Amino acid sequence: MDNRLKIEKLLKLLIFTGLLALVLIIFSQKIEFTSVDLGRHLENGKIIWSNSQVLFKNLYSYTEPNTRFINHHWLTGVIYYRVYIIGGFKSLSILNVLLILATFVLAFNLAKKKLGFYIPALVSIPVIFLMSERVEVRPETFSYLFIILTWYILDYVSEKKNYRFLYWLVPLFILWVNIHIYFFIGLALVGFKSVAEFLPIFMTTKGNFKQRFFKAWETSRHWFIKLGILFLACLFNPNFIRGLVYPFNIFHNYAYEIAENKSVFYLQHLMINYNFAIFKILLLLLILSFVAQFYFTKKVSLFEIFVGVFFSFLALFAVRNLTIFALVALILLSVNLRYPLNYLKDNVYLLRSEIRNKYRLYLAGIILLIIFIGIPYLVYDASKLNHFMKNSLGWGLRVGSEDSIKFFQDNKLQGPIFNNYDLGSSLIFWLYPQEKVFVDNRPEAYSNDFFNNIYRPMQTDEATWLKYSAEYKFKVVYFSHTDFTPWAQKFLGETINSNWVLVYFDRYSVTYLNKTINDPALVKKLEMSEAAIRERLRLLAADSDLSGKLHLASFASLIHHADLAEEIYREVIFKYPENGLVLASMGSLYAGSKDRQTLFSAVDYFKLALKKDYRLPGIYNQMGLVEWQLGNYELAEDYWKDALKLERKNTSALYYLDQINKLRLQGEIK
Repeated sequence: MDNRLKIEKLLKLLIFTGLLALVLIIFSQKIEFTSVDLGRHLENGKIIWSNSQVLFKNLYSYTEPNTRFINHHWLTGVIYYRVYIIGGFKSLSILNVLLILATFVLAFNLAKKKLGFYIPALVSIPVIFLMSERVEVRPETFSYLFIILTWYILDYVSEKKNYRFLYWLVPLFILWVNIHIYFFIGLALVGFKSVAEFLPIFMTTKGNFKQRFFKAWETSRHWFIKLGILFLACLFNPNFIRGLVYPFNIFHNYAYEIAENKSVFYLQHLMINYNFAIFKILLLLLILSFVAQFYFTKKVSLFEIFVGVFFSFLALFAVRNLTIFALVALILLSVNLRYPLNYLKDNVYLLRSEIRNKYRLYLAGIILLIIFIGIPYLVYDASKLNHFMKNSLGWGLRVGSEDSIKFFQDNKLQGPIFNNYDLGSSLIFWLYPQEKVFVDNRPEAYSNDFFNNIYRPMQTDEATWLKYSAEYKFKVVYFSHTDFTPWAQKFLGETINSNWVLVYFDRYSVTYLNKTINDPALVKKLEMSEAAIRERLRLLAADSDLSGKLHLASFASLIHHADLAEEIYREVIFKYPENGLVLASMGSLYAGSKDRQTLFSAVDYFKLALKKDYRLPGIYNQMGLVEWQLGNYELAEDYWKDALKLERKNTSALYYLDQINKLRLQGEIK
């Protein structure tokens, strides 16, 4: 008996260590500094004590400097900057890992308390993989920890009936309201608990409304009073009431659409993301667990239902919430499954205690096997597939992240700068206050008119670009070529005109100089010849990871070096033949050709991508266009119909099929 207990204890230790290792690997990814908010947070922490206007105004922009802005995450900037001073970007990566590990440990302990060790451990594996959706160093990592910590405290108070322990939430919420906007989720949790304590008494007590209300109030008043105190605590922010209600107003002035705020069901037609499938499975399991819980208990657990519906809605609303949904699903599944599992243990002969002990050992072995497969898979994924690991393994910045600013500063370049949305935060960190940015990645800090009538149109229309280029007197274009929005791609490929010369590019960004405004000697010195461009593309591609190679190949195609893009793609396909994205990218490159044989090759590469399960409506649309150019009208029609099978309202496929019908009616095609 003692040996069995020792073995089981060792197995649990190995499993839990393995789960922590999975979390550690997933969150140990290098920072792509030119596309995240981190630079602005660091600058906030650096200047906040000398310039408090950063709390209220769009201080970093020269286009809309007086726009009212509520800086709801200023305290994160202070924390990040202090950590950065201690150990640079690596220390920020370590902080992020420690926060998420603490969050997972709390969530797992809550789940374990409800259902024991093994089932939560098994469920943790898909949960951890889904957490890979948001691994960057962001303020919301604090919110993940605070959400689970709030739940932990609520659960402890419910169990011990020690309502004074709720006062520990007051300093937590004062911190939270200044660290990240998700403090409202903490308030929602306490609100759900208050209502869940009130409603059952109110609904079951006999008497008139007043009698029922006061009876329920007597039972739940501790919760409601503490909820009111927490609302008051959240007023302790620089913007007072505005800061408290800001979570409900942030989208009133938010004219720039970003992928993280889109739903799974929208994005699944635009990209292959394996986390979307995991989310759907967990969501289905969560729904079934609530059904099972009700079936076996004939009771409704209001708090768990409120929490489940709330976090499911958040995850369905925006993919940025998939990580916190995963952690919440781990706890809720454990709460709900204990009822059917307890019933089975009590009523199924094969699950009596001595046999159950053997089952636990088998289950432990299965979990360990999955973990031991998962760890090397994630390492392999980081280098060759990028299914869950989007960046290379490690802490700190990705290779070459600061090369572009070194070029800018070494050559004493000066603005005004035209930059894109993604690059704004890193430019703020690198150049403020010597230079201000055209835009940065805070949609709420700029007017709707700015995005709708200036920022996007000037990238897609040359006349608009010329108008604002003259108005703002841009001297430098400093731009992320990893920005795959249609307007950014068109700008780099077509809109930017002969007044501008390419002087620098790397794996992430590109720099152009205005040759009509800048010193001619400087322009002549820095202008890159075609030979220099080609040589640098090859050198960078040879020394880049998978995502870096793909970014460079895409950039080569944009600046009309399709042969070099093809060269890079061929090298990547040779190394990573299982990567559907690479195969589809090669197909897209060939699809732009006028040569029939190359068009046939485009279809072949698209078919290879489909065989690797890289299935998107856009792939079928491109295949249809290629077949149309080749004169294979029936095949083109079939491919566009295939696109509609994946996305019923795909506008491109519907348009192409409508054109075919019109041509058929006119007798131009059979």
